[in-house]
Amino acid sequence: MRQNSIQPRQEPPGGGYFVRRAVRPGELPSLMNKHIITGTLGSAWGNLITGIIYVYFGNAVGLNQLQWGILGGISAWVVLMQPLGAMLGERAGSRKFVWFWTALVDRVIRMVGIVCAFFLWRAGNHAAYLLFMIGICAGTLVGNLSQGPWFGWLSTIIPQNVHGTFWGRRDSWISLIVIGVSLPSGLLMDLVPEQSKLTTAFVLLIGASLLGFTDILIHGTIPEPPHQASRSGKSLSGILAPLRDKRFRPWLVFTFFWNLGQSLGGALCTLYFMENLGFQNNLLAGMIAITVLGLVGTLVASRRVGRMVDRFGIKRMLMLGYFFWSFLPAIWLFATPSTAVIWISIASFIGGVFPAAANNAGVKLVTRFPAAEDSGMYMAVSTTVGSITGGIGSIVAGTFLSVMGGWSFSVVGLVVSAFPLLFMISFILRLLTVFALLPRVNVTGAPPEDDRRFLLPLFFESVPGIDRLVRNQGKGRIARQRRNVTGRGRP
Repeated sequence: MRQNSIQPRQEPPGGGYFVRRAVRPGELPSLMNKHIITGTLGSAWGNLITGIIYVYFGNAVGLNQLQWGILGGISAWVVLMQPLGAMLGERAGSRKFVWFWTALVDRVIRMVGIVCAFFLWRAGNHAAYLLFMIGICAGTLVGNLSQGPWFGWLSTIIPQNVHGTFWGRRDSWISLIVIGVSLPSGLLMDLVPEQSKLTTAFVLLIGASLLGFTDILIHGTIPEPPHQASRSGKSLSGILAPLRDKRFRPWLVFTFFWNLGQSLGGALCTLYFMENLGFQNNLLAGMIAITVLGLVGTLVASRRVGRMVDRFGIKRMLMLGYFFWSFLPAIWLFATPSTAVIWISIASFIGGVFPAAANNAGVKLVTRFPAAEDSGMYMAVSTTVGSITGGIGSIVAGTFLSVMGGWSFSVVGLVVSAFPLLFMISFILRLLTVFALLPRVNVTGAPPEDDRRFLLPLFFESVPGIDRLVRNQGKGRIARQRRNVTGRGRP
């Protein structure tokens, strides 16, 4: 006789802090708010630790274009750890346990690399850049182990039919807080004397690390609900399950080629903006144009596109988001040192609106495509496939720029150099990928979307707005079942 009950699982390591427990119906609003708070802290950390101040610090301690390309490639390739992290989450019996320690070690290693690079550079040791690269790569490697468990943990808490709306609300708050962190940081970097800029950048990166630690501490108070054990997540063969899923494979193919086209033009674009368009001499304007306007676009659009994902469907929002996202490299081509702030600001605003739509729809597609217990592995494999080609594109771009150097030629009065050529290639590849591969993507997987069982019943009754959506979904399901019964009863 087939058993439908959830199989008993071993007690997770780490004591009561990591014990899974049922979530009371009235807890969902506070849990969603905690997810938003931790999202803002983690994103503020991530933005500072990988943004324009990070690039300034790396340049100051000696990184060149080829080394930036290698760093980007390695950082992209270590996402191979994400499927392993998802598997570890299943084997440990607690996704939260694996997420907590890997995320913590990630932040510690990055901070140690930054500290060592700074003091070595101050001591006149030109190997400082190497320690910076090692710290970033090692931290990124360990941090990628946390991603699969985190998305699996998330999918057992947030209901499917409001996933896009929640993610959009989260993106809005993230954008607002990151703007509030980025603007003062850029202003401070512009105000301090030149000889103090490296020290200021170092202090800001250490401050970002403290935000990252606070994110982990608050995030740890979110419980992990019981979830059905994955049938394959505990074995190495489980990593191959998303690759063997014929209905999921078109998404992986699209992700593979999209990230290749994106990274060719986008991996080192900040380096181009700083060195070729003069933003390194005006960090505040550069931060506003590159970062803040993009965040404003996300802030304005994220809630709306989140609701649109839930209302109009994943496929339409994927087409809308990725199509307009494709045009960013083409807009960069119009920028000159005198007009850079205008054109890069326009591109950044567009890059805040439409990638928000694409990413919102993409996250919902991947986490809701399989059964809920397998969502962490599907997300890990999807991210891995895209990042492998992203790493290839980053290294190809860095090598191309290093080989070509100051090469340029004129076309009808316009000077074309290595960076603009990469932008043109990236633009063409992105458009081809959207029109040729995105229409083939499937948006529903193993369990039919309308019949997929929530793992946390009675979870959403007390949340304004969500209760109405759940009731409407239930009415629609009952109506479809009646139509099916009526249809089968006809002669």
